[in-house]
Amino acid sequence: MHVAAPTLNRIVRILQCQQSTFPQVYLGLPLSNVKLNLAAFAPLICKVDRRLASWQASLLNHQGRLVLINSVLDGLVNYMMQALPLPPGIISTIDSRRRAFLWTGTDKTNGAKCLVSWEVAQRPKREGGLGVRDLSTHNACLLLKLLHRLHHPEDLAWVAWARRSTDMVTLKGLADGNHWEGLWALLPAYRCFTRVQVGDDY
Repeated sequence: MHVAAPTLNRIVRILQCQQSTFPQVYLGLPLSNVKLNLAAFAPLICKVDRRLASWQASLLNHQGRLVLINSVLDGLVNYMMQALPLPPGIISTIDSRRRAFLWTGTDKTNGAKCLVSWEVAQRPKREGGLGVRDLSTHNACLLLKLLHRLHHPEDLAWVAWARRSTDMVTLKGLADGNHWEGLWALLPAYRCFTRVQVGDDY
């Protein structure tokens, strides 16, 4: 990035690598130098659709479908959710697939075929719900782990780099950019859970 064309060509020759552009996929995650759009998450939606199509939903009752949703389908998005805040539109699209599979075993449904609302289905069973995971909350919890690692250093290279180049109170610094926005939004929740004012200790 930000390299003159002659220098870039020389680097490509020396390293024997390919020149590419953003957005692209790195370690299974969409990578971009600007804010990711919804199209960048299309492979995730395709992965969910492929998994749904492979199941014999007509042979399962609602309880069997619920187990598959919580144990398998939600696991497909865990990897991405622990690194990126999923846009609300993507979560809504995945929820529509999960809701349709739960109630009809297909990829589409309508409210008349749903025995309870999706909000009720996402409540814990002890509160009268079905225990379907709320992906927005699950995403936030996974991202909070990153904040925890930032403020409780371990032998992680990315943590050492981030602490050298970033203000731990505001998450601003040399590494400033869109990638911090999701974590920044979670900072009040992190302080609440830990009951520690990050600025006092770090």
